[in-house]
Amino acid sequence: MFRKPSFRRGLRDGSVIFVAVGAFGVAFGMLAIDAGLTWWVAVLASVLVVSGAAQFAWLGLVGAGAVPVLITTTGLALRHVPMSARMASLVGRESLRTRLALAWVLTDETFGLTLSAARRGEEDLVAYKAAVDIQLYSGWMAGTAIGVAVGSRFDPTAWGAEAFFGILFVGLAAPLVRNRWDVAVGAIAVAATFGAAALLPDAWRIAAAAAVAAGVGTVMPNE
Repeated sequence: MFRKPSFRRGLRDGSVIFVAVGAFGVAFGMLAIDAGLTWWVAVLASVLVVSGAAQFAWLGLVGAGAVPVLITTTGLALRHVPMSARMASLVGRESLRTRLALAWVLTDETFGLTLSAARRGEEDLVAYKAAVDIQLYSGWMAGTAIGVAVGSRFDPTAWGAEAFFGILFVGLAAPLVRNRWDVAVGAIAVAATFGAAALLPDAWRIAAAAAVAAGVGTVMPNE
């Protein structure tokens, strides 16, 4: 797999994820230390969970008990239902071991790049996504390690992380827009996000917008 052209292209395309996700890993590590967690708990969370959204939500609720954390992370994780269904259709018939490996690092970033690769006709999506996953995972681990090392010496909000996160997703989504139906789905997703922000708790906003966009994208015709 490591010598396949698809794997090399995945490493190349995933380099931007390594940098971007690594920056958020640094922020998570610093905030984890600032929240009173030990360094090994913060690192272990990144090793096992591999979800920036869930881990940042966990930090915000670390003093509220287990139930709020479970409810919040469940709401955030619901967006993976349509994502995993779409990914399963892309990779086709693969072994259970391969599917589990691909599902473990199924994030918004890796999903977006893999979907874009599928649309341009990438020959081996399994190898491509594996490479992208490696870039994201290694960036997240490295960033977390740096973050816990420097502790709370710096203020992550001073980096403008929120704006950078949005810009990252716009960049990932842009190559997927090929016709007016894609534009319509994107516009509806944006509208759903604003609607969810006005009506729903924080944890359910992303899942609601993703569900609406996925449903609309399924029923809309393609040009």
